[in-house]
Amino acid sequence: MIRVLAAGDIIGKPGRKALAKLLPLARDTFKPDIVIVNGENAAGGFGLTKKIYDQFTGTFGIDCVTTGNHWHDKPEIHNFAPTAERLVLPANMMNVGDNALAFRVLQTKDGTPYAVINLIGKAFMHPDNREFFKPVDEILANLPNQCKIRIVDFHAEATSEKQALAHYLKGRVSLLYGTHSHVPTADERIFAGGTGYTTDLGMTGPYDSVIGIRAEAALLRMQTGDRKRFEPATNDLWFCFVLADIDPINGKCIKIERHRWEWDEIKKRLELDDSDTEA
Repeated sequence: MIRVLAAGDIIGKPGRKALAKLLPLARDTFKPDIVIVNGENAAGGFGLTKKIYDQFTGTFGIDCVTTGNHWHDKPEIHNFAPTAERLVLPANMMNVGDNALAFRVLQTKDGTPYAVINLIGKAFMHPDNREFFKPVDEILANLPNQCKIRIVDFHAEATSEKQALAHYLKGRVSLLYGTHSHVPTADERIFAGGTGYTTDLGMTGPYDSVIGIRAEAALLRMQTGDRKRFEPATNDLWFCFVLADIDPINGKCIKIERHRWEWDEIKKRLELDDSDTEA
């Protein structure tokens, strides 16, 4: 059995702190074979830098980093993405020029192959994003036959799109989860054909906020139209993730469960250091 740990959008430095503190505990507790995080908000809440990507895949030992609509907010990503072997960009996003970056075929430590695919929604997103059915069909058709474990991060606003894609792909992928809303949903399930699913993983970061952003700044924009750049909040850090157990022989998900770890509670219970140890 192959166990996947998938964590939602990592929000700035607070999210990286939560990841640095709690991912090692999750590894010790659950022994995942594959760890995937969405990194599109990891650099100040907007985008991903080479330093943070290297930290994720090096120091933190993360196996794959997916993205979304903020993937290009830090221009340097255009320089390092082509050689970042564990980075995945949305296949159907308007400005992803190389679809070879839209999925990765990787291996677990025991040599089991698995594919990670990244897609982006259309509803309430950029109007130039392409539809997502044909791109995922093309990717799946070109995966090696021996790659039975197929994981999809669908970065989308509309819950209806996420559920629709799950029905479209049921029995064809092992695990489909949503990202982008920054709010975890309580609908994890396994579809007929063995596709594990949840509408949104939620974010890893500060929940005393408006989807990761300082509440006062979000309120000011909503009330007055103020366009000052948002900054991540800092308090009440949660590490939100799902665990999925997948049969490597047939690629079917046999178990999926949702987890929400709160740093303030865990550090108190285990008497852990609260310092900012992450880079």
